[in-house]
Amino acid sequence: MKKIISTLMLLAVATTALAQELSAVTGIPVPKKSAEPIIGALVTFSSEWDSDLKYQRKVDANGFRVVLPRGGYILTIDAAGYESFQQEIEVDLPNIDLDLIVMLTTEQAAERDAKRKKRAQR
Repeated sequence: MKKIISTLMLLAVATTALAQELSAVTGIPVPKKSAEPIIGALVTFSSEWDSDLKYQRKVDANGFRVVLPRGGYILTIDAAGYESFQQEIEVDLPNIDLDLIVMLTTEQAAERDAKRKKRAQR
């Protein structure tokens, strides 16, 4: 009986320790000049220490919510017709809200790049 109680206590401690090491990251990818989510966009968190370790979710009407172990990640958001969004992120708190993440359409990105090129030539 003591072994069973000891095992259950150890399991409870391990579960609590693991739960404390997870973080929930939320955000809402939106087009420039809009607060409507880009529904269907693919959100990927790639681990900085293990390139094979990826966490993915699709954006819905509420944005996205991903629960992952704490650590360093590359956040990538891809959606048809939009420039890919990429950012390094350190996941070190229990809850991280990235709020609105503004994404440019491919046309807006091309205009931005043309303006930058023109300024660089001056």
